[in-house]
Amino acid sequence: MNNSLKSNWKENVARDFIALGSIPFFILVLVRTYLLDKPYYFSQFIIAGVIFLIIAYILKTSMYSGMALIALIFTMLYYNDMKYNVFGVIAYLLLIASMFYIKEPKKKILLGVVFGAAATGISYYLVTLLF
Repeated sequence: MNNSLKSNWKENVARDFIALGSIPFFILVLVRTYLLDKPYYFSQFIIAGVIFLIIAYILKTSMYSGMALIALIFTMLYYNDMKYNVFGVIAYLLLIASMFYIKEPKKKILLGVVFGAAATGISYYLVTLLF
């Protein structure tokens, strides 16, 4: 293994965890949810994702901490399995820790979490009304 890979392994792992909140990963989760053929669950993801992306764009907040939280909460609600929930929460906490590690501004991380949670709540409520 060359020296640059050895010296950057922590940063590489951190970026891998942060990728769990990326748009491509969110789209992957969306496609998987769509394949369930349950419009209720799919709608939750779509509505929360759109609400969050609008807020994140306007307020210049962290997309990663918010998008990952949306995916985490709705997949936890769907699977309703303690082992998955523990795994998901640990992965999310590692994502947040990774953002701190690469020195993402704390305010942006926190706002991403807050607005991700808000978008999730709004979406959950709206979908409950629609279905």
